[in-house]
Amino acid sequence: METKPQISFIIVNYNSTHYIERCLGSLLLESENIKKEIIIVSNDDSLLSIDNSIKIIASIKNSGFGSACNLGAKEATGKYFCFLNPDTEIISDNFQKIISEFESNEKTGVIGIRLEEENGKIQEWSAGKEIDIWDIIGNNLGFKQSKKIWESKNKIECAWVSGACLFIRKDLFEKLNGFDEKFFLYFEDIDLCKRAINLNYKILYFPEFIIKHFGGKSSGSKKEQKKHYYSSQDYYFQKHFGKIQHKIIKMLRKMSCW
Repeated sequence: METKPQISFIIVNYNSTHYIERCLGSLLLESENIKKEIIIVSNDDSLLSIDNSIKIIASIKNSGFGSACNLGAKEATGKYFCFLNPDTEIISDNFQKIISEFESNEKTGVIGIRLEEENGKIQEWSAGKEIDIWDIIGNNLGFKQSKKIWESKNKIECAWVSGACLFIRKDLFEKLNGFDEKFFLYFEDIDLCKRAINLNYKILYFPEFIIKHFGGKSSGSKKEQKKHYYSSQDYYFQKHFGKIQHKIIKMLRKMSCW
């Protein structure tokens, strides 16, 4: 009798086909010791010839990162999901340790990992404390309180982890109804983690597992990225903190521009 996969890897490919071959090569190599399935949600038909064992879901319309992830998750059967960016390369082979972290504590809901840039430096803002008004003010003044989290060498509980490589229990993802598709790009991972915490699950940063992230290879121009970021930030604060904090955020943004 065929057993279900331990991990379903869900990769959203949008204009990143030239990176995905490296991503898949490293994933297939480093995950040989676990039972897995790989699902790619893609706008590129050329990927259909990559590998018969990989499921390709065609996505004609770009309706956002969270929406595409949800599309892939509907086809996934693993006990745990791993949402993985195509512009990444798996460095570690200790997937079993990720699984053990979930199985050792039923309240561990989401696990994030150490992201490194191409030069080996730790990628900033890959995990952090809760994002609120005071956190943003501190960041703008140069006090990056989340820095001690993403620079931690030991596993540590946190408020959120990056969606560039995010592990989550399948049953929790379904309880949360997946990513909020009103986020087109940015903050959908932070929102998912916050909703998991609201259900009394823990978010864990696990730096022992490492991937390289080449960063932002499918998100368009800097101007377009900033537009999506501010739009998502506005929605996040409206959703979780209300109109007053949302207005303060917009005011702070204008002040920083001045």
